Amino acid sequence: MSGLKKALDKFVDVYNHVLCFFGVIFYLTFVVCVLVQVISRNFLPSAPSWTEEAARYSFIYMVAFGSAVAVHRSEFVNVEFLHDALEGKLHIVNKIIDLVIKVALLGFSAYILFNSVVPFAFIKFPMFSTAMTIPMQYVYFSLVLMFGFMVVAYLCEVLDVILSWNEKGGK
Repeated sequence: MSGLKKALDKFVDVYNHVLCFFGVIFYLTFVVCVLVQVISRNFLPSAPSWTEEAARYSFIYMVAFGSAVAVHRSEFVNVEFLHDALEGKLHIVNKIIDLVIKVALLGFSAYILFNSVVPFAFIKFPMFSTAMTIPMQYVYFSLVLMFGFMVVAYLCEVLDVILSWNEKGGK
């Protein structure tokens, strides 16, 4: 394994740990908000109005942090019939298919980030959430994070395929 591949693997490992840490923080926030809502609806005279929005926004941020980790762990749904059909026969074709797919997903994520998400997330007119009255730019910023993290994740995956090109047992 080359030194560059080891450095990339170390970066991906640290990157995943940081993203998982923040994903867990938002997951715990989501759980606490839902528990407060359920307990207050059942045992208190009135439920706080902010818990539903806080749970929704923490769930959105949890997905934003978790999406890049899902890229590295190959946890997104995909069709592998072509890979399975060529397994053991045409290793180089599998590598090329894998590289083309990851480059396409990298380009798609970058396109969405720069042409759709950034202009949408940084809209200038003031909008506020209904119950928590926080600026919606904070909520929409989760899209910038998600697609930014996915661009980095797919870039790492493309580099990993290129750096492991000559390995037999590579991804």
